[in-house]
Amino acid sequence: MALDWRLDLVRWHPRLFSVLAESADGSFGYPLCGRGWRDVLVGLCVGIEGALRDRESFEFVRIRQKFGILRADWRGEVSDGTGQAIMEAVNLAVGRSACTCEVCGAVGRLHRHRGWFATRCSQHAKGEPVPPRFGIVGTRAYRRRRGRPGIYYARYDRATGALIEVEPRAFGQEDSTDG
Repeated sequence: MALDWRLDLVRWHPRLFSVLAESADGSFGYPLCGRGWRDVLVGLCVGIEGALRDRESFEFVRIRQKFGILRADWRGEVSDGTGQAIMEAVNLAVGRSACTCEVCGAVGRLHRHRGWFATRCSQHAKGEPVPPRFGIVGTRAYRRRRGRPGIYYARYDRATGALIEVEPRAFGQEDSTDG
């Protein structure tokens, strides 16, 4: 096992990463986030691999932490159904990252420290907790369909490992879905 869990992830999922021969850690998609999100990324990779069909292509372009949550960008040639399944896997990983400490993987929440955002547990937190944007801790806006308008609001439920949709009117937001 490599000392860098991210190299292991890239090597374990060769269909999802284009590895540069000279340096795997310089490859597209090499995760730029903490060890606490390792299981989040393993789940994401497994979900994407399960969605891909023969003759479909997929490649992570970038995986990183941005504003305290996971950001996973990709490109590929996939069917609409596969694209939808990939988007759902990414949304699930983003939701899980939003309540998982990036350092250790414990239950966490968004904190702000010196202008930087990070999802941390109480042990690793620096700064102040960020008030919930939508009034319910852990609730985020997600895209319904790849490349199309329409969003929904949901929170990640750690007990079930699922995104639970939240009615936007529950926190004063208008329904932004496309009908």
